[in-house]
Amino acid sequence: MPTDPKSADSNAEEEIRPPANSSFEEIVRLYQADVRILARRHFASPAEADDVAQEVFVQVYRGLSRFRGDSSLRTWILGIARNQIRVHIRNESRRRQRIEAVIPPELLESAATTVDLDPFHTNDAAEELDALRDCMTRLNERQRWFVDSFYFQNRSAEVISGECSLTPGAVRMLLMRIRRQLAECIRFKVTSGSEDQI
Repeated sequence: MPTDPKSADSNAEEEIRPPANSSFEEIVRLYQADVRILARRHFASPAEADDVAQEVFVQVYRGLSRFRGDSSLRTWILGIARNQIRVHIRNESRRRQRIEAVIPPELLESAATTVDLDPFHTNDAAEELDALRDCMTRLNERQRWFVDSFYFQNRSAEVISGECSLTPGAVRMLLMRIRRQLAECIRFKVTSGSEDQI
């Protein structure tokens, strides 16, 4: 005997909708896998996806009293997840733009790849910029000149080498060492807040 497709869909939604007296923990248990799968489709880092999933359930908790039941609870939660993913991507993009407006992207990328921990991956862009500024002041005058010439005045290693009697390869090696030094200083400041680095 054929069944009405609309009736089958509404029965399926009722099956996945938790009873009215469910606890929040039960809701998390039922839907956290769906939310994490959706988040992991958008983020390479499992930790970042889990952070977004956690924020989704904070929003679900806050908005649960406003859930009207016009759709299944799963559909409502996944809608919140999609919004949180968009918000996270937008905020991360803005954070990177603020950093890149002050610090050349090449310096960020090089610093991030020279140490195991990305020194620019914290929740507070202002803290990262403050750490970089402080670490830059701790470089000696010669090191600051090389950084300024290469990254801020956009002079090539070849041009710089003509001004300081080093080979272009030696200039690039010196810049790599300075980037490592800055990356370690920034990582130390961001993770521990100490002043005694470099």
